[in-house]
Amino acid sequence: MTVTITNNGTETGRQRFEGLLNTYAPYIKNSDFQLKSENEFDEVLQNIQDHKYLTNERIPFEISMEQALFSWYENVFHPMTLMIDEEGLLWSFPGTTRGELFLWVTRHWHFLKQERGRAVSFEEAVYSYGMKFGVGAFSRFLYRMKLLAA
Repeated sequence: MTVTITNNGTETGRQRFEGLLNTYAPYIKNSDFQLKSENEFDEVLQNIQDHKYLTNERIPFEISMEQALFSWYENVFHPMTLMIDEEGLLWSFPGTTRGELFLWVTRHWHFLKQERGRAVSFEEAVYSYGMKFGVGAFSRFLYRMKLLAA
């Protein structure tokens, strides 16, 4: 069975994403990706596709979608969500999920890289996001201190 990441017009983003996981990465739990809208699933799919493209640009051969999904999960999604968990970012954003915070922090990370014109670490992006958008003054203060220390 071939699973395509592109939209054929009949499948939702959620269905395409779940098909991709079931085909290439059954070891990844769907529960890691608690998202609320089809657009968020589409964004995750685009994130994986971008990761595949960028990886293929740096190596002399083309990786498969299975390899791209594994690489994206191990090198992008999992480390970012671990950082989100370790820093208690869910506490600063009541009612959100890890998957949503991953997308929000990832968008912020790309913005920071463009704004600063340099590489920005996952950690810096998580701290910066918590500082700028976290609920409560104390939460923002803690992230400001962590960002200064990073």
